[in-house]
Amino acid sequence: MTGHATTTGHAIFRLGLALVCLTAGVVSMTMLNAQAWAQEAGTTVEGRSDWQRTKCEVYARALGDILDHVGHDGASDRFLARNREFIDSGCLADVDACPETDTDIEVANGLTIATMNAGAASSFSPFRCRG
Repeated sequence: MTGHATTTGHAIFRLGLALVCLTAGVVSMTMLNAQAWAQEAGTTVEGRSDWQRTKCEVYARALGDILDHVGHDGASDRFLARNREFIDSGCLADVDACPETDTDIEVANGLTIATMNAGAASSFSPFRCRG
């Protein structure tokens, strides 16, 4: 392995451990709200189900925690802005948060793991590169 690959591998491993700790409490909380999962999905911020709100809260919290861990250096302004737009919409907007840098990819991977550990489908996240 090259030095960069080893460093990246260690960073991903450390991030994974941090996310396991972060999401353990969230998973417990969402399991208690299992009835909310059955609610019909809303299409407006005000009309969101409890489960939609929970997923968005997990996503927003995880984004902050991941950025605190890996830092903002290397994250593209566009990627961060599109994630903020997604969160500000109540996680309902169809945005293209396309990871462009290694840091963006690390953040996107961490967010996907955090939301999936909380019970959200991988399709919940806004990570798309549609041009």
